[in-house]
Amino acid sequence: MTTASQPAPQHWRDLPRGAYLADQLQQRLDAWAPGLYGFSLLKVDALSTALSLSRSRLRQDVVMAQQELDGMDLLGDATAMPFAPGSLDACLLAHVLDYSEHPHAILRETEVVLRDDGWLVLTGFNPYGSAGLARLLPGWRQRLPPWRRMLAPARVEDWLKLLGFDVIERDYIGFTGFMPWLDRWQQRYCPAVLPSPAAVYILLARKRRFPLTPVRERRPAPAPVGRPEMARQRE
Repeated sequence: MTTASQPAPQHWRDLPRGAYLADQLQQRLDAWAPGLYGFSLLKVDALSTALSLSRSRLRQDVVMAQQELDGMDLLGDATAMPFAPGSLDACLLAHVLDYSEHPHAILRETEVVLRDDGWLVLTGFNPYGSAGLARLLPGWRQRLPPWRRMLAPARVEDWLKLLGFDVIERDYIGFTGFMPWLDRWQQRYCPAVLPSPAAVYILLARKRRFPLTPVRERRPAPAPVGRPEMARQRE
C-alpha cells in the first residue's frame, strides 16, 4: 500500500518555523519522557528521528524510513510494518499522518506492533488552527501538507479510542510565542467551537487491552424457606 501523499520533509527546517516547532515539541517530550519505559522505541521517518526521548527509560531506538534516509535502520511501509505483533514498546510518529494517504491504516498497524500498555507519541498539523490559515500564504503553501491531509486533533483522538488507546497527554504549539495567550482566550470563550487555534498538536497515548471474558454477575443466595411439615414436627 502506498502511503505517501507528497514527499515528507527530510528536515524540520523544511517546514515554516520548523526549528522553533521542533524545539517546542522537544520540550514536551522531555517533560513526558520520564514516565515512558520499555526496551524498543520505533521512530518513523526523518522528523521523528530528529526528536529525542533520551530522558525516558526506553533502551533502544529503531529508525524506519519510508524513503531513503541517512542513519535509518530499515526501509519499510508504515501501513505494513516489518515487526511481529506486540514486539515494540513505544512508537513516535512526527507528522507521519499528515503526509500519508492512509493515516488510519498507519494507526491500525501501530496498534498491532505495540505491546499491551505500549506508548504512542504523535504530532500533526491542526487544519482549523494557524497551520490551516498558513496554507493561504504563498511563501508557506508549498512547505506544508495539503489542507485536506491535515487531521484535526479531535478526529485523531476518536480514531485512537476506537483502536483501544487512552490519550493521556495533549498539548498545542503555535508558530509564534504568543500562541499560549491566544489558546487561553479561546479555551475560555469558545471551547466548543475550536479546541485550539495553534498550528501543531502533540498527543501521548497508551494502548490498553481489556479481557474479553465476561464477568458473571454475582447474585445473592436466596433465603432458606422452611417447609410446613418441618414446622409441625417441632410442635
